[in-house]
Amino acid sequence: MKQNERSVGRTLWSIVICLGIMAAVTAVVAVTAHVAPSEAKTEGEGVLERLPQVSVRVLKSETVEDQLVLTGSVQPWEEVILSSEVRGKIETKGMELGDTVSAGQDLYRVDTESIRARLGQAQAQHKLALQELERIERLARSGAGTAQSLDGAVANRDVADSSLRMLQIELEKSVVKAPFEGVVDAILVEQDEFVDIGTPMVRLVQVHKVKVMFGIPERDIASFKMGDQVRVRMDAIPDRTFDGSLYRIATSADMSTHTFKAEVEVENADGLLKPGMIARGTFVREIYPDSLMIPLFTAILLDDQRVAFVEKDGIAELRSIQVGLVQGSSVQVTEGLTPGERLIVKGQYEARPGEKVDVQEVLE
Repeated sequence: MKQNERSVGRTLWSIVICLGIMAAVTAVVAVTAHVAPSEAKTEGEGVLERLPQVSVRVLKSETVEDQLVLTGSVQPWEEVILSSEVRGKIETKGMELGDTVSAGQDLYRVDTESIRARLGQAQAQHKLALQELERIERLARSGAGTAQSLDGAVANRDVADSSLRMLQIELEKSVVKAPFEGVVDAILVEQDEFVDIGTPMVRLVQVHKVKVMFGIPERDIASFKMGDQVRVRMDAIPDRTFDGSLYRIATSADMSTHTFKAEVEVENADGLLKPGMIARGTFVREIYPDSLMIPLFTAILLDDQRVAFVEKDGIAELRSIQVGLVQGSSVQVTEGLTPGERLIVKGQYEARPGEKVDVQEVLE
């Protein structure tokens, strides 16, 4: 009997606890309803209801560019590998790695002294051949010389002329000169080495301006022409933009990538741009003045139609819109909105057409 009484007591205590919890929950709900913001009464029942809280942005027209961003690489404006045109020992080397050289500057001399010695010998033989020819001609005029001796003297003079000229050319070729002003990018042979004809000796690059190489997709090639301006940024120099000009476009596409090779000229007087750097080029397909751009998420897709909410005098209005260019997280509106209107950019999924909304924030 006592056990039954204890069981009944525990049951009554549990009921009391549950009733207390329910009362506390009811009180919290009542307080929450009392302090909830954005309340309004319905006309029929006088019941308080919460208005949708929204943020709006005032629409402004702007100039929009249809951009194509491509990845490319920096290359020297000019580059050349100079090779030896004579064989022999390198007698002098007139530059070091990284030096800036001027056009016509001597870079190497290859076997120059030996060639000069042979040239001197050829000059003496040429002088002797001329003297012999003059002597034979005097004899021929006096009737003492023969036609055969005159022909031989003329032939010897011609051979001496050719030998002299060949050695003069060889002497010129023995001195390797810079074809343009540039920077020594690589030294391939050193002084006192022996080189043969065609041995690569030095690589020169010209970087007072550079060319940035891009591949334009075939679907976009019709949008660009020579002289178009291109904005270039470097991964290695993220805080600066360089102005470039499109100066060359390939006439045929690369068969493996189906892109057209394009070269953009960029001035590099301060030497910041280095060959091999990765570049990002912004090409402009078309410019749209007086355009409206809105966040892409505010252009709601409803039954295959794009719509957007605007707020006017505290009322949400649903607008059917036409969209055009998509750039990142923004989309161009071509119809349906006008500058100065207040686009709902936050809370638009809670708004209802023709009903009141509570504007919490106005963005410019």
